[in-house]
Amino acid sequence: MPPSLDIRGDIGAAQLAFYVPIAVITFFFTVRHAFEKDAGYFFLFFFSLARIAGGALIIAAELVQPSNINLFIAAYILFPAGLALLMLSFLGFVGLAGQHTVSEYRQTTYILRLIAFFAVLALALSIAGGLLGTHVNPDANTGLILRRVAAGIYAGSYLLIVFATFLSWSYNDLMRSYRRNLLKGLMVALLPLGVRVAYAVLEAWSSSDIFGSEPSSNPNLPQFNPVTGNYIIYLVMGLIMEYLVVLLCLFLSTIGMRRRRHRRHRH
Repeated sequence: MPPSLDIRGDIGAAQLAFYVPIAVITFFFTVRHAFEKDAGYFFLFFFSLARIAGGALIIAAELVQPSNINLFIAAYILFPAGLALLMLSFLGFVGLAGQHTVSEYRQTTYILRLIAFFAVLALALSIAGGLLGTHVNPDANTGLILRRVAAGIYAGSYLLIVFATFLSWSYNDLMRSYRRNLLKGLMVALLPLGVRVAYAVLEAWSSSDIFGSEPSSNPNLPQFNPVTGNYIIYLVMGLIMEYLVVLLCLFLSTIGMRRRRHRRHRH
């Protein structure tokens, strides 16, 4: 009997369907903005690629015979690592909202760069922590520590993102209306982003390994594991929350810019 997809394989297929259009749209805007990282589209494009790759890897891992454990490992590492790209994208849109105003201030620039540094650090630790404890390197204890440190950095970075967003809002009277509306949308997007970060923290404590085969002794935490835990929680707190952030950032930024060009054309 040929292999078939389980529920997580079906979710992986859905990721392809949802993120391929996002990747196309963000690539267009990335090129249009001359690959400026401050615009947000640059990192959103690579986040989309990460989710497409993750979905494709899960599908391939479940269908390829004989089974290749490396495909599973790559997919499981991409899930927490991708959160850093989403955060970097969010920072870019905060910078875009405050362009020519608060984003030009030294204090704001310093805060945004500091958060970006922490996000990149969490990305590196997530990848390293995911590899350690597998056949690549059997040092499972160090891998667990790195994954939990990365989760802690994600949580701290989120708090700094909230601070930076509200700091930008304190200068909203200096912003043009379309940038102010973008910032309002980003403040709404903080909610699903916060849920996603909370899931990342719970995931790090749900199991001692990335496969979910060594669950936490706490009876509630294993359900937050993206591999062996409750797939509905994984879908809602993980993937759907991410997608809400993506849609809010993309919709509000593109609609705002279109309205600005329309007003310029009229005048």
